[in-house]
Amino acid sequence: MAYLIYAIDFENQEEIRESLREAHRQHLRSVGRKLIGSGALLDDDGKNILGGISLLDTDDKDEAVRFAEQDPYAKAGIRQETKIIRWRRRWLDGEFLGKEI
Repeated sequence: MAYLIYAIDFENQEEIRESLREAHRQHLRSVGRKLIGSGALLDDDGKNILGGISLLDTDDKDEAVRFAEQDPYAKAGIRQETKIIRWRRRWLDGEFLGKEI
């Protein structure tokens, strides 16, 4: 199993986000292959960042919570809302990984 970390940022956080971008990327790198994927949520025109999503390969919700809380963006207070939701991987890269449990 894994956890989806869904974060929505407060508006007008571009300067803070940019100043912390490399620290945020280093935080993502810190979990190595446990990070299934991560990326920004964008508005419809693709120009403004609304937040981000990360998929963390762990069965431990506390680990997912710590990962979200330790993100430099979260520590800086730009997150308006963060949801951590259990996710079952069934399809990846266009391939079905197995039958439902």
